[in-house]
Amino acid sequence: MSVKVDLETNFAECVLNVGKVILGNKQRNDMKPQLQKKQNKIIMNAICALLNSGGGVVKAEIENKDYNYKIHGVGLKMPSIFKGYLDEMQQGDLFFIFVKSWNAEASGVRLATLSSNLYHRYRASTDVMNSQEALAFLKGRTQTLVNTNDSSSLSPQKVRAGVQDDGNIRASAAALFARTHLQFLEELNFTTSLHVEFKMFSTEVSQCFNESLPSCVSAFANTEGGYIFFGVCDETKQVIGCEKEKVDLVALPHFIDCCIRKLPVHHFCTQRHEIKYAVKFLEVHNKGALHGYVCAIKVERFCCAVFAKVPSSWQVKDNRVKQLVTKEWIAWMMEADPDLSRFSEMVLALSLSSSTPRSRTVCTHKNFECLKEQQKRYFPEKEMHMSNELMKRCSSHQQ
Repeated sequence: MSVKVDLETNFAECVLNVGKVILGNKQRNDMKPQLQKKQNKIIMNAICALLNSGGGVVKAEIENKDYNYKIHGVGLKMPSIFKGYLDEMQQGDLFFIFVKSWNAEASGVRLATLSSNLYHRYRASTDVMNSQEALAFLKGRTQTLVNTNDSSSLSPQKVRAGVQDDGNIRASAAALFARTHLQFLEELNFTTSLHVEFKMFSTEVSQCFNESLPSCVSAFANTEGGYIFFGVCDETKQVIGCEKEKVDLVALPHFIDCCIRKLPVHHFCTQRHEIKYAVKFLEVHNKGALHGYVCAIKVERFCCAVFAKVPSSWQVKDNRVKQLVTKEWIAWMMEADPDLSRFSEMVLALSLSSSTPRSRTVCTHKNFECLKEQQKRYFPEKEMHMSNELMKRCSSHQQ
């Protein structure tokens, strides 16, 4: 199942064919979760691509033949950003989703994005930024280059809201990071915070790092740095560790390094630093014997922006649905109208902030007539008055 541009269509708009889809609230709930997620993702990507490409139509072939739109509903999990942009229609065994063009003025951002994949720490949580937060963060990072005394592009009041004695917690975390061994079920004297995260190991150690590291590293690097302790229970603050038989002290550090090094980064500065971090495996002892290890990772604050993965934003280009690369997404999101302060004779006729994604800034000379004024001058509206006699003649002629 993949998205294809339908070049043989009766619609004037761009049509994206997503293939066969099971529809209906109950029918989709009964699906295998993996297939349901796959179908939903493909349709969401297609809608996102049309939003960023002037609008169009998503066409799907209904796989369940007894489906009725009015009775069964759709069953697709639509993100909130799609609200107000979609219309739906069933035509036989085909289902159409009509997509309007993205409205930058209404949303406050230039692009429709399913996920920025840009994370930050808020209180004691790792949260993904929405598009508006991501744009503010990126603008803040560029301003930090001007003001090097800025400790964070995020508001200190916001990132520290509800966090008490965080400096003491950070000092305790640094002391724990400096230790060489811990005791099994030892209860730590600090909790998770803006700068500290506790994680438990899943059954598969490498899978645990693969799933958790990208978002955690992105969040700490984009905020103020901090510590991640794998093998400590978040609820009890007890040291559990990972069994020694499951930890390969040669291969695992290399695997962690690969996970972090492949994270997309974007620089606004010229120094182009890499993500700075340190990894330690702290021995966990139980009754004098080695039980396992706690993996401690220290992440430094990054100079610019660290993504967990490439932003999930799509477009239709060259008759294909393509995902925007990180650099392209940032440039498009941050594109602004030109500064006209040095050109006093020019005025802004169309702003990027009040247009569609494909629109460009339009500037005109301040002495030039605007389009509406030209229309009035060259095509003046003339009122038509029809006498009763003329109306009677027209009426009799039609008869």
